[in-house]
Amino acid sequence: MANAEISSGSKINFRIIDWMRGLAALYVLAQHARGYLFADNVRYEKYIAPKINWNWRQWLNTLIVQHTNLGKEFVIVFFVLSGFCIMHSVSAEPGGKKGFFQRRLLRLYPTYLLGIAWAIAVFLILKVTVPDVFNSQTEGYPPLKIAYDAFVNIKTLSLNLVYFIKDNYLTPQYWSLPLEVIFYLSIPFFARRFNAYTIFSIVAFVISCIWTGLDYLDENKYDGLLVTVRYIFDYNIYFFIGCIFYKYRDFFLAIFKMDRMRSIVALMLVFLLSVFVKSYLFEQNTNKATGLLMVLFTYIMLIAGLKHQVRIKLLEWVGGFSYTLYVSHLASLFIVKIAVYKMGHHFYDIFLVYVWYIGVVFAVLVAWLLYYIAEYPSKRYLTQLRNKPTQQ
Repeated sequence: MANAEISSGSKINFRIIDWMRGLAALYVLAQHARGYLFADNVRYEKYIAPKINWNWRQWLNTLIVQHTNLGKEFVIVFFVLSGFCIMHSVSAEPGGKKGFFQRRLLRLYPTYLLGIAWAIAVFLILKVTVPDVFNSQTEGYPPLKIAYDAFVNIKTLSLNLVYFIKDNYLTPQYWSLPLEVIFYLSIPFFARRFNAYTIFSIVAFVISCIWTGLDYLDENKYDGLLVTVRYIFDYNIYFFIGCIFYKYRDFFLAIFKMDRMRSIVALMLVFLLSVFVKSYLFEQNTNKATGLLMVLFTYIMLIAGLKHQVRIKLLEWVGGFSYTLYVSHLASLFIVKIAVYKMGHHFYDIFLVYVWYIGVVFAVLVAWLLYYIAEYPSKRYLTQLRNKPTQQ
């Protein structure tokens, strides 16, 4: 791989990438909705209905739940797509490193602040609407006030504002955002030195496999500043692979021989294999084996999508505000928990089979509305900046 200019290659329709982001965001949302708005199949059988008495709807829900265990793996899909898209941004947009950093800041930070503000707002809604849950132990869980006080502590809040994620009870999905930030900060320097980046990425991943095998580093141990260690050894490889997919996309498009139907079948097989591997070989623990399987999943989805110009309108719509959905969705699910609790059900262990589906729809609609507060203005302003030189 030469250190020459990044290949311009074939033109990319990024609306195609949007539906892939939408798919990944919806899957992460579905996993969290199932986890927060449904007890689980084991407790449902124990406390509500033995399996022998289940109807087809309960069995169907069980089947769907069993296929929602790849939340962190679909975040890896985001990482690979980020590598692909940011490699394009580095090569295609003007302004050098300074311009790149300014655009990333304008594109991402306002929505990130909105996500934190929404989490605080939901805490306050919880305080007003379910004061017993907020102030007292409920169903064996500590008062929500403890999590709220920790989150709004000035020191903790200040750390969260600069991506040192801490005490994020309503924003646990933010674990991935510092990793994205590290990639954005480093890629302008690596993009023109791709040989060095290749060696760095491969060596770091080999060391990681020797160090921890197929497990990732303990995220509770490597927090704060040491998130950089987790990025280098565990997650940089996925961003790097995304860069490879972009840099050599014409080659991958040329050798990709599957038609649409075969691509769909291949995606389904890789997905099912990932579910099986994580469930039965790794006891639901996130691991590098399923991570690499999701790289394969992303490769098939990305190259097939670009080669066959696949458009999925509904997912494109979600993909358009997928970042807002990602940063806001879990706090939104707690609004649904309030409604369920007001209806006389548990707040934490919810034994209603279909509430989590409602939670998915609700979180999407809330994110769509929140999108117009921060992400949409940011995108619109950046579009104006890009078009400004051509208007002079």
